[in-house]
Amino acid sequence: MKYDLDRIVDRKGTNSIKWEFGALLNSKVDGDTIPLWVADMDFACSKPIQDAIKTRVDKEIFGYSAHFTGEYFRAVGSWMQRRFNWYVNSEDIFISPGVVPAISDLIRCFSKEGEGIIIQKPVYYPFMMSIENNKRVIKNNALINNNGYYTMDFDDLEEKAKDPDNTMMVLCSPHNPVGRVWKEEELRRVGEICLSNDVVLVSDEIHFDIVRKNVKHTVLESLFPGEDRIITCTAPSKTFNLAGMHTSHIIIKNEKYKERWNEVVGMGLLSPLSICAVQAAFDESEDWLEQVNDYIDGNIYYIQEFLSKHLPEAKYVPAEGTYLAWIDLEAYGTGGKDLDNRMVEGAKVLLEGGTMFGSEGEYFQRINVACPRSILNECLVRVANTMNKLAISDKVRNFSYNTPWENNIDFNSKLDKKTYLVFLRYFGCTLCQVDIQEYIKRYKEFTDKGAQLFIVLQSTPEIIKENVKKADIPYTIICDPEQELYKLYNLNTAYSEMGMASKKVLVKGIKALNMGVKHGKYEGNELQLPAAFLFNIKGEAEFVQYGTDAADIPDIDEMLEKL
Repeated sequence: MKYDLDRIVDRKGTNSIKWEFGALLNSKVDGDTIPLWVADMDFACSKPIQDAIKTRVDKEIFGYSAHFTGEYFRAVGSWMQRRFNWYVNSEDIFISPGVVPAISDLIRCFSKEGEGIIIQKPVYYPFMMSIENNKRVIKNNALINNNGYYTMDFDDLEEKAKDPDNTMMVLCSPHNPVGRVWKEEELRRVGEICLSNDVVLVSDEIHFDIVRKNVKHTVLESLFPGEDRIITCTAPSKTFNLAGMHTSHIIIKNEKYKERWNEVVGMGLLSPLSICAVQAAFDESEDWLEQVNDYIDGNIYYIQEFLSKHLPEAKYVPAEGTYLAWIDLEAYGTGGKDLDNRMVEGAKVLLEGGTMFGSEGEYFQRINVACPRSILNECLVRVANTMNKLAISDKVRNFSYNTPWENNIDFNSKLDKKTYLVFLRYFGCTLCQVDIQEYIKRYKEFTDKGAQLFIVLQSTPEIIKENVKKADIPYTIICDPEQELYKLYNLNTAYSEMGMASKKVLVKGIKALNMGVKHGKYEGNELQLPAAFLFNIKGEAEFVQYGTDAADIPDIDEMLEKL
């Protein structure tokens, strides 16, 4: 059947970590923040999966359940066989609630406290947490960043593997977050190095079904058919958007390894709903996956096109696998926590900051692109607007402007003194009227400090001339009904009306009510956010504030203090 992947499914009210618990990652996240962080999809599950779960729910009882049936193992094994030409015996499939818990279990099974575990940063951060929480030592065989395309440092890997204190390697294949789908020769070299040095090799292949068209994922273990010392971690969670079903398949072929797993971990069971969901996924949902992969391919390359136009200094190599984009923003002058906060507080998007994956990711952001393109586009627009915003010491972006009474004036020609450029919404806005009236009353305090003030509004000259006379306004009002200057200075708009609200908006609204201000004609974009800039006579920005709600501009006392 044909699936509508452009459809936005409302995930709020579903206990979604991604959409409802983002504040756990950053306390500044609110209801207006777009979350493209946690690696699950915003696409509805396939119809066969939904139907299977509904049918099972109708059975009414959800007691202890086991997956030890021919139907279950046939579903899992046949998927591995037809997708990867990889034969998996049912006796080699072990159950874990997730690949992350499984990796932690495997670390306890096959290494001792104080021993080294080799990983390849920048890498999925739970690898590091699992190592450190189990009192093992991280040994970083860092990937080599070749202008956005990553390769392995085999000389360093061999050196680390030869150290008898390093007893395990956890490989990420396809790699999260850099998106490489490792070539056969790369995988073969990893296997040869680890096996020849008795390093237990764990291959996390949870993303193996999500690859670009004409890209082939190779299961590492399949390259070593006579070898049983490679452990492969798989799951239907990324493939079919079933992360909440807590089902992973850990493939262990070595008999001694199996005994050790059973000794440390024990037998794993699945929930009744996960059993039927997994079977419906592998048996009946391949058409859904093919459509999703095509859509993700489109999103991956859409980012490339968008960045080339709107953030040309960003470095981005489209991922060969996964549904994650790894974007280098170093050229825009900020990294680490500052960059993370700029995303949340400025762009109102929640991504995963690159430092979570290691110091190698300081200037990166990871974006989950498994979502409708309209959501991805809004996220990218916000990021571009934020990264392109004026910063302190940046030069003024010059323009010609119209007032209600004059036309085609060059802004730079007016910078003969310190100058405030303030963007409000439109003349009839009650909140804007509070500011407009305050500036009229206190404008002499600006001139006494040798400064001037320009107010940009989305209003037409005719609307302003209908309401005030030129002599009534001591400062300059710039009319920008097409929002060209708002775009030039990269002002954000709120994602929704909720994003316009705050305590400051309420306070200013009450003040407008007490002043007897009535709302006038609506103009421009009602969701437009304000901003304020202070330029010196050299045209350099000395103060910059992009508003995050409708009332978020500095008050007059603060503006005067900065003069």
